[in-house]
Amino acid sequence: MVKIAASLCLSVCLAFILPSCNHENVHAGDIVFYNPVEYNDFIVDHQNAIIRYMVRLTTAFDNGNDQEVRMQYNALVARSDSSLFMIKQLSDYEGDTTLRNAALELLSFYNQVFHTEYKEMIDIFLKGDTATDADITRLNAIVVRVREREELLNQNLSLAQSQFAVKFKFEFDDPNL
Repeated sequence: MVKIAASLCLSVCLAFILPSCNHENVHAGDIVFYNPVEYNDFIVDHQNAIIRYMVRLTTAFDNGNDQEVRMQYNALVARSDSSLFMIKQLSDYEGDTTLRNAALELLSFYNQVFHTEYKEMIDIFLKGDTATDADITRLNAIVVRVREREELLNQNLSLAQSQFAVKFKFEFDDPNL
């Protein structure tokens, strides 16, 4: 039951994620792009990097032992910390910060969740059969709270990305449509 709830939470986090793209033209210091598609792709690449690590953690929940779960969790936290740092270094794009700010909100949320809620979820999961009804109730409450907050932030990022694409005249495939 704990395994199912933990997998459900991680799967829900993956459900709202954007497709991956490549990026180029990163300069030292503030990260600056001269092409709106590359700017967008840089953000999406970092989001997708985090998602790949979330998938690895989900796989560890389903197939791994305690050591594998903890190893994948630590890798996810490190990836999240790194991606959040990189997005914080991203400059505006021609004075527009809407897309960057929406990405920062989502990645900051992920980072906070990975450092707190995921840690608690893993601790409950690793109890295995010794998890109590109170543990399961707590796990389910975490899943619901995370899902609700993530859904809103994903919608905000998707809207910001759509508006950015219109403003800077490029097309992208929105997976939320």
